[in-house]
Amino acid sequence: MKNKIAKIIYDTYRGNDYIPTEFAKMDKTTREDAIRKKIFDMLGLQEFEKTSFRRAFRAHKAEVFNVIEELADQIMVDGTYQKNAFFNQFVEIKNLALGDKNEFYAEGANRLEVAKFSGNHFDLKRRRIDVGQVFAVDTDYYGIKVYEEFERIMSGRADFAKLISYIVDAVNLKLADIVYATFNTALGNLPAEFQAVGTYNQDAILEVLQHVQASNKAKPVIVGTSIALAKLQDKSNLSMSNNMADERNQNGYLQVWNGYACMEIAQGQKLGSFDFTMDNDKLYVLIGGDKLVKMVLEGDTQVKETADGTTNADRTTEYTLEFKAGCSIAYSNMIGYIEIA
Repeated sequence: MKNKIAKIIYDTYRGNDYIPTEFAKMDKTTREDAIRKKIFDMLGLQEFEKTSFRRAFRAHKAEVFNVIEELADQIMVDGTYQKNAFFNQFVEIKNLALGDKNEFYAEGANRLEVAKFSGNHFDLKRRRIDVGQVFAVDTDYYGIKVYEEFERIMSGRADFAKLISYIVDAVNLKLADIVYATFNTALGNLPAEFQAVGTYNQDAILEVLQHVQASNKAKPVIVGTSIALAKLQDKSNLSMSNNMADERNQNGYLQVWNGYACMEIAQGQKLGSFDFTMDNDKLYVLIGGDKLVKMVLEGDTQVKETADGTTNADRTTEYTLEFKAGCSIAYSNMIGYIEIA
């Protein structure tokens, strides 16, 4: 990070052992006060007073935005969304700020057939090998309003770690929403043989699993929330050993069901509501290591003024942190879908 204040704020949030020398021996409260003092110096102020702060903020907002933008850029690089098991297994991420290119490769679908013929000639139908293709993912703007929280921080009612945690939470939730929504679109065009939807039918579910396995020549994984995995296993009336019962108590589900590995997707809540991000009735049959969701982060965040202090009825001034991201689906392996009514 180039901006020194941004780096100190971020290191403080992360709890890093290494903090630049002048902050090294300070406790967290003292460090927060020292950071606040540096930003006051940047604004040309001695202390917080609402009217003078707003005026100084308008005059020096570019410097403040530089700090927030660098913090957000670092969050996009280190984002905890990448530690999510689903992201690790099934999402390929390119961050243009790290020098990545907005380029993904989709493997061609090649399935050769051996033909029977009478011999004494080479008159066979030939097939061209599909070498796949490179494609780019379109990106869109997403935003987080940050100003009011920043004012609370500068007045001492909140600390910088809170500012970072709010941005982290917002970015993680939004990126997860984008990924899961994109992932669900992949289910719309599946052949009927790769879907088991409706009343629980173990034979139909096992057939989906076998179709995916036969198509890919590899054993698939059953992926879903812990509740969805538990529903699948509860209805199958498995006879459980003591070890299986212990595993179920510890995890909420068995890690292997009828010979197929089960993997939990962490559940979340949609931003601004108590609705779950993932459906607790849906399960996905996927090949491990096939990162079918392709995500691009442009990595160049910017803070933009979205009101001038007279537009809003309450005369507040708003600032929005914007970043660009995009998601697409590209899979060479067949996938399956299970929905338990």
